[in-house]
Amino acid sequence: MNLIEPKRWLEILLALHQSMLSSTTRTSLTPILADVFVFSYPIYLVILYIMWWIKKQISYKIASLWIFANVVITTLVNIWIQALVQKSRPNIILGLADQKTETILHDYLPSSSFPSDHAAISMSIAIASLLWWIQKKDKKYTIFGIILILFSLVMSTSRVATAIHRPTDILGWLLIWAIIPLILSTKKISSFGEKILWYIAKKI
Repeated sequence: MNLIEPKRWLEILLALHQSMLSSTTRTSLTPILADVFVFSYPIYLVILYIMWWIKKQISYKIASLWIFANVVITTLVNIWIQALVQKSRPNIILGLADQKTETILHDYLPSSSFPSDHAAISMSIAIASLLWWIQKKDKKYTIFGIILILFSLVMSTSRVATAIHRPTDILGWLLIWAIIPLILSTKKISSFGEKILWYIAKKI
């Protein structure tokens, strides 16, 4: 299935791209911001995981495993959608490919740009953190979630500015990050899932 980008969204992409190119600082910084935050997510999960040993509270390990489960499911759904929807990268289609605007992970990009893996996974981690706070009344996950949302928004905007993604590629994660964590946090699924995670946490 091929998707056609609305003209208005292409205009937004071109405006962001031109804005990036109009400043030497933005031209150098934006490609870095388009990828750099993705490296913070595994660090975040590892820190949560080892905090159980420092604080002697297994709830940290459970939280890291639950958030990771959201990431795995989100990734699988994203890959499935990308297999169904063929949407080439805008920097290729619009002739905007330029080595000076290539991102850190440019060489590892999949051919289909819809939906954005970066946006889906980063927002999934952020929303899962916020939902964990709502369920467990642990305020520190609110801070984690807000920081991760900001990371995701900056990264997603930068990916549009570098013409790696169209605005609709980024907006494509709205359903994914909203639905998956919400489904996993429903009472029945959450209760069943937490029992499994408690079992796994005691084994690893």
